[in-house]
Amino acid sequence: MQQRIDNEFSLMKANPKDFAIHYTTYRENVFFRQSWERRVAIFGSEVPCYWLLQSGRRIGGVCLEPNMLWSFFLEPPFTESYRVLRRLKKYLKDISEPSKPLEAIGILPYQAEHFLRLGFKPIEARRIMIRPTEQFDMIDWGTDFFIKAPTTEDLETIAQLSYQCYSGADRIGHPTENTIEQQRSDLDYYFKHNGEELLQKASRLIFDKNTKQLVGACLISIWEDLPLVYDIVVDKNYRGRGIASKLLKHSLSTLKEQHDVVCLFVTVGNPAESLYYDLGFLPGMEQTTYSLPR
Repeated sequence: MQQRIDNEFSLMKANPKDFAIHYTTYRENVFFRQSWERRVAIFGSEVPCYWLLQSGRRIGGVCLEPNMLWSFFLEPPFTESYRVLRRLKKYLKDISEPSKPLEAIGILPYQAEHFLRLGFKPIEARRIMIRPTEQFDMIDWGTDFFIKAPTTEDLETIAQLSYQCYSGADRIGHPTENTIEQQRSDLDYYFKHNGEELLQKASRLIFDKNTKQLVGACLISIWEDLPLVYDIVVDKNYRGRGIASKLLKHSLSTLKEQHDVVCLFVTVGNPAESLYYDLGFLPGMEQTTYSLPR
């Protein structure tokens, strides 16, 4: 059953598997997914995905619900993105809560100009980075520090460090709300879902020997069967001493036992981007969240 956008364009509910095949074909592989099976497995039955139709003919697809759209793509030979998005914007406003902004999520660079023309403002851009694992020489941690694997007993200490590190000017590096409660919740989830021995070996905490203060942490998880840098933080007073680089080299060396690559997500504009790039991480295409105030 079709839902009219206007006299020319309409939406029709899509089968998630079929939608995933078309989405995967016509959108960039921005997450470096390494197999077709993994790429098409991202849409579950609960995802509100729709075909975009022009006079009954499929021209692309989009996921949308009140106040939000994402996964927008068009199929050749139709290429008039602005023409479609202008109509979609009006439709989305009609079905949305008036007191809340409209959000467009995962917008690719070549789509950006259309959303800007429609009055949307960029909120945040993120991308994935990837690097082969590698066996580095023995890491010299220096005489001022000692390291250990993280355990649930360290949860509160790590939460306090992460909360401090993502406060103020460093907020750009944190994708969710930075409260001590949120940090505790995120870490509780991490420890419950990443108990594999190799992940524990690849993750490290670094302490100041004299003060016993936690000054750095690198947590490794699994994302879509690949190791992911879940989080890496260094106390502001200890930066510039190569701590983050050593933590990452330790992870890259340890994970080489069983994995070929390591991934991480980064907010565009985060100063840590340069560290990752200098360590050989390849950046993927950025995806931006746009917002239209009501």
